[in-house]
Amino acid sequence: MTIDEEILQQIVNDVCSGMLGLDMERSEEFNCEDTDALSAIIRISGGRDSLVQVLTPRKTAIVIASNMFAMGEDELSEAEIRDAVGEIVNMVGGNLKGIVEGESSLSLPCVGESNGCAPFDSSFSGLSVFNRCQGDPFIVRLFDRGVAVAT
Repeated sequence: MTIDEEILQQIVNDVCSGMLGLDMERSEEFNCEDTDALSAIIRISGGRDSLVQVLTPRKTAIVIASNMFAMGEDELSEAEIRDAVGEIVNMVGGNLKGIVEGESSLSLPCVGESNGCAPFDSSFSGLSVFNRCQGDPFIVRLFDRGVAVAT
């Protein structure tokens, strides 16, 4: 199955709005140049060789974690903030894995600080969906190697 922006956007909406109750609004393309951004990456391997990335400013990650764990923003630990972003990429990756043909497995998410760039080499091609989550940038990218991605 070819995954296009519409399918990726629907998965992001299902996870963020449907499951987590976050206010998501589709946006025109932009960069997440916040110097205090977090990036979460997960790999789908097997029948497909893909990387999924969630990229968002720290202040949005805090809102997401507060919502996810039903805690006040001032109560959150660094680990909980990173876990929340990691859980979103895990849910998006799991949904993508579930709609593609063939056997695939999902890695554990890797969460860290980001400068807004995708940490992938040129052998990966991909697509991105841009949103505003609670009014702030929220980008989801899907990068594939050797798999059809509609651009």
